Amino acid sequence: MDEFARRPAADRADLFRTVAAQRGFNPAIVEKDFWACWTLKHLFALETPPAGLLFKGGTSLSKVFKVIERLSEDIDLSFDRGGLGFGGDKDPFSATGRKQRERSLKALADTCRNVIQARFLPQLAAVFSTHLEQAVGQGWRLELANDDPDQQTLVFGYPASLGTRPADEPAYIRPAIRLELGARSEHWPVIDATVASFVAEDFPALFRAPVAPVRVLSAERTFWEKATALHAWHRAPSGKAMGHRFSRHFYDVVRMYEDELGRKAIRDTGLLQRVIKHKMVFFPSRWAQYEEARPGTLRLVPPYSRLAELRADYQSMREMIFGEAPTFDHLIAVLTEIEAAVNATAHS
Repeated sequence: MDEFARRPAADRADLFRTVAAQRGFNPAIVEKDFWACWTLKHLFALETPPAGLLFKGGTSLSKVFKVIERLSEDIDLSFDRGGLGFGGDKDPFSATGRKQRERSLKALADTCRNVIQARFLPQLAAVFSTHLEQAVGQGWRLELANDDPDQQTLVFGYPASLGTRPADEPAYIRPAIRLELGARSEHWPVIDATVASFVAEDFPALFRAPVAPVRVLSAERTFWEKATALHAWHRAPSGKAMGHRFSRHFYDVVRMYEDELGRKAIRDTGLLQRVIKHKMVFFPSRWAQYEEARPGTLRLVPPYSRLAELRADYQSMREMIFGEAPTFDHLIAVLTEIEAAVNATAHS
């Protein structure tokens, strides 16, 4: 990938446009996809990462498991909290009371933030610099995101090659990738997999190594992580704002269920229970009612009072989908089916 990354901007742009024309995509999507895969390659090739690194979230569903067809501006990553010194008695799971657990979670967040800023960012910047010093384009940057209150997110502004971008260009295809880091995720179950960019898939002969190895959270675990997020949103107070493009989680759950991976996941209610237990410790919420996110009482279908809000959010999110976008009504129908299927297992 590095040899292509160092090609003149005009050469890169020509190939991005060629692949985009073949696939019916916006060329900016093809460019961003390449740099996301290039970033993942170097993340998982670090010689001495601060702690075990894990790839997870929506981008993994698209690039590794290929069960969704949407672009994300984020790469979700997690450090192993044990590798940061929070195993055994220091693990928040081991806390004996709420106050102790809150202190443990704060200490974990502080440590993670310090590791990102003092070790991970300089290390990654040095690697990027080594490989991009000859890149021709608009330059590049790797810095802390200024909109993350936890200060655990990095932004990689990659060397753009497609010329002047429109002022009203959607944020998700702007020439920057967010690396959303943290240490609260559970690293189980995981698999070793590979990612390949659209360019490498269409023109593999141009790449010495068209795929890059990654360590990724299983799709089944991601299914339940997202399903429990939908359950929490169902229980949210009526005045609580919905996160921007939150409807992507509804789309992801539906598309996964329509694949064998999702149907396999709903049979693994033991994994659901493990996800619930983890969220109650690491993502506590008084209103989420995670204890009810189990067969018999799981809620995936949004409340009727918020359907219009969700429909509008989905309409704005659909531009991120590069395949055929299901209708909003289809999403609701399938979510109803999933909810019924999971809840029926409580009586089996």
